Amino acid sequence: MAEDSLFSDESSDEDQLFSSTRGEIDASQYRSLSPWAVATLVLALLALSLLILMGPDGIFLYAPVQLAGIVVGLIAMLKIRRNSFEFTGEKVTRIGLMINTVFLLIMTTWATIVYFTEVPEGYSRISFSTLEAEGVSAGSPISPAVAQYDGEPVFVKGYIHPGVNGLGNITRFVLVGDLKTCCFGGQPKPWDMIEVDLLEGQQVTYNMKKHGIWGRMRIDLTPRLAVGSSKEATGEAQLQGGYFRLEADGVK
Repeated sequence: MAEDSLFSDESSDEDQLFSSTRGEIDASQYRSLSPWAVATLVLALLALSLLILMGPDGIFLYAPVQLAGIVVGLIAMLKIRRNSFEFTGEKVTRIGLMINTVFLLIMTTWATIVYFTEVPEGYSRISFSTLEAEGVSAGSPISPAVAQYDGEPVFVKGYIHPGVNGLGNITRFVLVGDLKTCCFGGQPKPWDMIEVDLLEGQQVTYNMKKHGIWGRMRIDLTPRLAVGSSKEATGEAQLQGGYFRLEADGVK
């Protein structure tokens, strides 16, 4: 009987040991996926989508998203390793960190190369902020700093105003400087628009991409309808012309 009891006790201790081990293994399966890991991957995919949609011109929009993804990813790794019995998701975090880091480096390099090589020789880069009518009067809406570009070859980047949406191939349109006016239309301020005339043989179709255009700038304060707009595209209120026109030599 004593011998039976001895074997019985050993068997009971072994069963408890295996039961305890199985309990620990089962408990580990209930760890939750870290929300920080998920956020890292979501930010990576969001930045990648913006990158594909906008190319190097959108770097100031998606680069902050990528940087945020890297910071969130590092926090995720720290939290997962400190709370390994509570959270999983290290592999997800690594994928998100890799996407954000690799594409941030690639796109920063690409955008830098584009910036320093996109302006044709003989043209001066300007932006819509260059043309802002800050500090000028209604009677004299063009500052001396802006007036110097009249008749000069310039390069500018912007978006096609949706006033020509649906007109197919176009050779005349209004260029605006921001996505708000580009996407939702409306009457831009006279210094926030450039009327573009393309050379014969050149044409574009309306889209939401940023375009680089180079040509000779003309300053025109005469009240008029803007080029390239029609009632079919803009409704009853056609666009009024702004202060600037561009006789384009090229577009991309």
